[in-house]
Amino acid sequence: MDPHVFVLFGATGDLAALKLFPALYRVSQRDGAPPPAVIGVGRSDWDDTTLQDAAVDALTEADVDEGEAREWAESALRYARVEAYDQLGPVFETAEALEAERGLDGNRVYYLALPPSTFPGTITALGEYEEDRGTVGEHVPDDAPWVRLVIEKPFGHDLASAQELNRIVHEHFPENAVYRIDHFLGKETVQNLLVFRFANAFFESAWSRRDVERVEITVAETNDAAGRAGYFDGVGTMRDMIQNHLTQLFSLTAMEPPARLDAEGIRREKIKVLRSTRTARSNETVLGQYGPGAGHDEGYRDHEGVPEDSRTDTFAAVRLHLDNWRWQGVPFVLRTGKRMAERLTEIAVVFRRPPITLFQASGGCDPERNVLRLRLQPNEGFTLSFDVKTPGDGFGVSTRELSFRYEDTFGPFPDAYETLLRDVAEGDPTLFVHAEEAEEAWRIYHAVLDNTDIEVHPYESGGWGPDAAGRLVEAPPPEESGEPVADC
Repeated sequence: MDPHVFVLFGATGDLAALKLFPALYRVSQRDGAPPPAVIGVGRSDWDDTTLQDAAVDALTEADVDEGEAREWAESALRYARVEAYDQLGPVFETAEALEAERGLDGNRVYYLALPPSTFPGTITALGEYEEDRGTVGEHVPDDAPWVRLVIEKPFGHDLASAQELNRIVHEHFPENAVYRIDHFLGKETVQNLLVFRFANAFFESAWSRRDVERVEITVAETNDAAGRAGYFDGVGTMRDMIQNHLTQLFSLTAMEPPARLDAEGIRREKIKVLRSTRTARSNETVLGQYGPGAGHDEGYRDHEGVPEDSRTDTFAAVRLHLDNWRWQGVPFVLRTGKRMAERLTEIAVVFRRPPITLFQASGGCDPERNVLRLRLQPNEGFTLSFDVKTPGDGFGVSTRELSFRYEDTFGPFPDAYETLLRDVAEGDPTLFVHAEEAEEAWRIYHAVLDNTDIEVHPYESGGWGPDAAGRLVEAPPPEESGEPVADC
């Protein structure tokens, strides 16, 4: 890992405190390297000491010893206050002084944990400065310092805004210097999806329309939008979760084996999946908004700052279809919501039933569908359901499960941000979103975003969302699907 200056825009925000400071600390501790050179950037009237105190509080909340946290923060962190995020003179002055003080070569990471409205001005200011510095643009010398731009989601608000943001980015930075971050891709269990599929031949051979009936991808959250109305009410769950996090899980689940296990190979196959995906349709989209329930007296519209007639979705489910050889005719159901019954992220691969009923004539029942559940959080692992004969006369069938939990074997995982920050520093874009991925993901959902013809169903807090969402995963009647009719 090359020594570098890490410039964190939005250093006074929640993401920095909850995720980024602990991740930066653990990356430096794990590598045994000297404390990093981190510049926190914000508009708040802070100084170095204020930033360091905030970081110490964040690290102690993350179970870091207070003395060690203080030592790290005082050696690693500096603060640069700006009047606006396109007026970056103090940032560049602080970076140059820090590089001179530590004898650094000029390598830099710019991490934008900012409101999306500031992206164009910030990226333009950074690009113009770096072009003057000789790190981007035409005819960059081979020995020039490297620069990497990390952009937090959301990347755009719709297809047109994503295309415009990509245009601004590419006007100043080459694609190989851009890291569009989606923290789901940094989770060990998400990365393990590739190993699970491509290292186990008996799963990969059944991973197609021949054996799979449908795939369900679920991200259920127990938290709500209270205190976030200023951001969330103009966004909603379809934009906040489906378009990015769940679509990334979808593309990894459906992709073909890459020619090489590197950034180019994996991202190329993910893009092929997205290109093959039909535009989502309103009659296969269900939106919802939570009301009171499960000990919550307030619904979404009762939160401070939410209009009483708000149509913002706190639950979204959509059924997607791919037009390719592997998955033709197999629906993928993506669903996510807030104030759900439990916190859960999983991919459920539902396999087809055997083509012929054998056991009814002998007093038994039809077998259940085999289901492979890949649990991404919490209790990371997988379960595979299968049917066995119930002891006794006849052929009674009973469903049992094989299961595996990663923590039982490997212990706790590193945080996703720790993995991603290390990859940025090492120049590995494999787990980041390519420009074309970002645009294709918006293209898939453009017909259902802001579509007022789609009803927003109320649902009780503490449940699994609107009843209407159930129809997206219902199997077709047996007489239509060609499956035998079970009667037991």
